[in-house]
Amino acid sequence: MQVFGVLTSLLALLVQLPGSAKTQLTGVQTIALPANTPGDALGLAELGTAEAVERLCARNITSVQYATALLQRGHLWECLNAFSEVDVERVLTEAQAVDDRAAAGRDVGPLCGLSIVVKDLYDVANYTTAAGTPSLTGNVPQNNSVLIDKFLAANGVVLGKTRMHELAYGVTSINPFFGPVLNPYNNTCHTGGSSGGTAALIAARATSAGFCSDTGGSCRIPGAMCGTAGFRPTSGCYDAGDGIVPLVPSRDTPGMMARSVEDIILMNSVLSSCNTSIPAVSLSGLRVGFATNWWSQVADESNSAYEQAFTALQEAGVELVDVDFSSVQSFSDQLFPDVSGYTFEMPGAISKYLYRHKSDLSFYTLAEEIASPTVYSTVQGIVEKPAEVYPTLQDYINIFSTYRPQLTAMYNAKYDEAEVDIIMTPMTSVPATPISATEPYTSFKGRYLLNRDLLRVTSVIEPEIGAPGLNIPIGLGETSLPVGLQIQARSGYDNLLLAVGEAMQDVLPQMPPPPAPLCTGCSPQALTQQVTYSGTGPLQNGQTTSAYTLSFEGACPIKSMMQTVLASSAVQDNVNSVVTFD
Repeated sequence: MQVFGVLTSLLALLVQLPGSAKTQLTGVQTIALPANTPGDALGLAELGTAEAVERLCARNITSVQYATALLQRGHLWECLNAFSEVDVERVLTEAQAVDDRAAAGRDVGPLCGLSIVVKDLYDVANYTTAAGTPSLTGNVPQNNSVLIDKFLAANGVVLGKTRMHELAYGVTSINPFFGPVLNPYNNTCHTGGSSGGTAALIAARATSAGFCSDTGGSCRIPGAMCGTAGFRPTSGCYDAGDGIVPLVPSRDTPGMMARSVEDIILMNSVLSSCNTSIPAVSLSGLRVGFATNWWSQVADESNSAYEQAFTALQEAGVELVDVDFSSVQSFSDQLFPDVSGYTFEMPGAISKYLYRHKSDLSFYTLAEEIASPTVYSTVQGIVEKPAEVYPTLQDYINIFSTYRPQLTAMYNAKYDEAEVDIIMTPMTSVPATPISATEPYTSFKGRYLLNRDLLRVTSVIEPEIGAPGLNIPIGLGETSLPVGLQIQARSGYDNLLLAVGEAMQDVLPQMPPPPAPLCTGCSPQALTQQVTYSGTGPLQNGQTTSAYTLSFEGACPIKSMMQTVLASSAVQDNVNSVVTFD
């Protein structure tokens, strides 16, 4: 990690006021490895999904060897707070069962004992499904979600469950109850959300792939922030069933993350009920829509990474065709407000999940016990909403009867007008930012904007019409943090989207692995504080823009560096508050 990048992030971190935690941190998940666990001499944790499966199916390596290597890597990176639950004995027992079936001459394809992680939104029998919220910490389903059953039937192994933004209702994976997930590329920064734990572990080489979910970018935004590929399929291609804690069912879909598009193609072939045959594509002469309105909204520190990507694609023969999605975005912003889906779908959907799991918990009790200040205030606004306040039930009905068909037609028309099948956008306007300077407001080109608006600007239309989207990692920006490139397609074009994504990734700059963790020896906490900035006008001296400060318990290099920076007189002259050191 470059010192400049670290100090820049720390300086941004140090200008936030300390606060006190609203709830008690439950602690970083500890991976207790068996005594005398061998080291990863074969470098198995570095394997991508496709290569790992190839070697597992050829029986060049065993499922137990592979799972052990990943568990060992997870142990080295556990200070990221990315695992929510790991049962080492269970993992190794299930991996051994696959090895035993293979030794008996039985078919163990197509995954042959591949171990990957699962977002803490999916039910995995006898694992906790807490969905990142305190009131579900005792929720231990006895059955798997449909996709997990499909994965296990393909001879996959669940490596563990991963942390996430509370109730999947956010884009940072900062959680004051379970602790924030730390970015592997800079341990003071967030991972994006809501599937931050999955993204962090893939980037850290503690898994090659993992389950995510996407309601407004939650597979793709963490992919951009952590340097992984993230895939939102066409709605309905991945069966959500009853075993995934819902948010807005009309926009929710399960999804997949991995380190490469090739790996996502493999997992998609196992999980999707739609067409998974990958067509042959050539980048030479390929017309790709260049969404000019979104490319004008990119942070300066990402520009060089994008320019290198454009050059690489054009040298490979891609023709970038300007197309303006401003009218589509304006229509979406005006007639598809988030509050409509959350108001009319979230309470009933979560209540249905609780009922089917025979829980005595009500949605209203769950809502009252939400730990994250921004999630709590938004959900309480839904609970307390008077019937006559916008949006009304008729407004919600209009979305499906009128506005969604209109938005879909406008979206598809842009493809037809430009004579393209693929649209290319930045995945996020900014790379990952310091945890203590992110939520709910993030600094962008001299202004403070709501982070949900800033990070989701290119990822919300697809959920509204059920279209697919794919993040492709393209290397590091000027602050040594990952940058992601998004491609989109019309509904049902998943196989073409993935084929183009794989071809693009082959010529785009490659994502380097993250540096060694500087958080080792510590447990991270996100301490809450009052946000005093109103969201309008310039920031006044002493106003706070973030609900969180970052704190570390224990002794670790990043903590020592933060204390050293704080002790600098140059820094002291320019800050009026500090982070806490417990």
